[in-house]
Amino acid sequence: MKKKIMCALIIFCILLGFTTTVGIQWLYDTFGNLSMDEIIFHLKVPMEGTSTDLIYKFFKDCTLKIIIPTIIVSFILTYPIIKDLRILEAPNKKTGKRTVMLSLCVSIAIFVVSINDVIQATDIKEYITNQRNDSTFIAEQYINPEETNIEFPEQKRNLIYIYLESMESTYYSKEDGGLAEQDLIPEITQLAKENTSFSTPDRINGAYTLYGTTWTVGAMTAQSAGIPLKLSIDDNGLEEYSSFLSGAYTIGEVLEDNGYHNFLLLGSDATFGGRRNLFTQHGNYEIWDFVSAMEEKRVTEKIWWGYTDNLLFEIAKEKITYLAEQDEPFNFTMLTADTHFTDGYLCEDCEDKWKGQYENVISCSSKHVGEFINWLKEQEFYDNTTIVISGDHLTMQPNFFTQDEGDEYKKTVLNLFINPAEQPVNSKNRLYSTMDLYPTTLGALGVKIEGNRLALGTNLFSTQPTLIEEYGIDKINEELMKTSKFYNNNILVSK
Repeated sequence: MKKKIMCALIIFCILLGFTTTVGIQWLYDTFGNLSMDEIIFHLKVPMEGTSTDLIYKFFKDCTLKIIIPTIIVSFILTYPIIKDLRILEAPNKKTGKRTVMLSLCVSIAIFVVSINDVIQATDIKEYITNQRNDSTFIAEQYINPEETNIEFPEQKRNLIYIYLESMESTYYSKEDGGLAEQDLIPEITQLAKENTSFSTPDRINGAYTLYGTTWTVGAMTAQSAGIPLKLSIDDNGLEEYSSFLSGAYTIGEVLEDNGYHNFLLLGSDATFGGRRNLFTQHGNYEIWDFVSAMEEKRVTEKIWWGYTDNLLFEIAKEKITYLAEQDEPFNFTMLTADTHFTDGYLCEDCEDKWKGQYENVISCSSKHVGEFINWLKEQEFYDNTTIVISGDHLTMQPNFFTQDEGDEYKKTVLNLFINPAEQPVNSKNRLYSTMDLYPTTLGALGVKIEGNRLALGTNLFSTQPTLIEEYGIDKINEELMKTSKFYNNNILVSK
């Protein structure tokens, strides 16, 4: 019995060691530079709705790298123990004990090395250090939207907000300020040039993604609430799935309180990553997602993350037409998915004109956007509708534009405003983050905001400087990485 326990412990340490090492390497090779906030967040919220392609990729890439080494090393270390059933009782009892202890020590060493790999690969040391350092930055800079005077025009404008998965400004041609040799997104480029895009004088630029805003749910939180998504490691609010940033006051709530009908369209399961809670608890959005499509028999099977973007845009036309027939103004928000890593999903509408699949998927997304905007312009409600197009976060596609180029380039997510209620004072010399899109979107609707600040965001249609313009990106990221008692007590947890 003692030897069985020893063998089981050895195998457990080896299996856990290889799983940890290979798993963390796979995460960073696949997802890029993950923060501990993002990792902890996804451990605490529902993962149902994850792309089956991503799950298959994990098993394909990792299973053999874990199972085969575990079997080989386990056999080498346990065989000397089990080959002689009486090894511990034999005359050479000391030798038997030394064999057991050596095997056990080697297996524990493998586990310790794997833990060290995790520490070296992640920012866990910095995360733990920052958990002990309270920053007052958010407390000092946060403007409570609920306590801010927000005044809508008499004629309220409709809002259509399009989140484009992983859509960076790097996809523009080098001539227009991107990194692509040839423009991957010509339709979006043309829209950016013809409409309001907060850029630099010599290129089409975009919004920086700060700490806590670099994945889809964090990005949607930043753009709708003007705050990063930060978790206290001992907070169980999201784990219990009972509340989602209950102290935040988002654009959905602002619009709902002013008579808007909020609607969210997704091609994936809204439950994934807590998005259902974010939008139902903050603005009472009507949600139509992959689950809805299955229930209404619009689709019969799961493709990619649910159903693909060509169908998503067709359904968008139907839902917007329905909303436009109602008496109240509407806020229609949608999120694409085909440009999600790895390699994206090439639907039947996409052309095969580039060398790589991901380039073709990006171009196809731009084509869908261009056709959709052309359709919107033909509708009766268009003149009283403002459209916002924004990437959610930077791409996680491995090795898509090399990291050195990306660092030098300072990647941003693209965004543009079509048919805003007013023109900005200055749209060509602004430095800003995705958190600034919260008050800026309201500004595009003609809404007057006291002080032109909401949460940590600034209305770019005004002359008010953004936090990046005041403090710089590095300073803000340094502060956002630290714990914030104000954030935990006033935004993250229930009031």
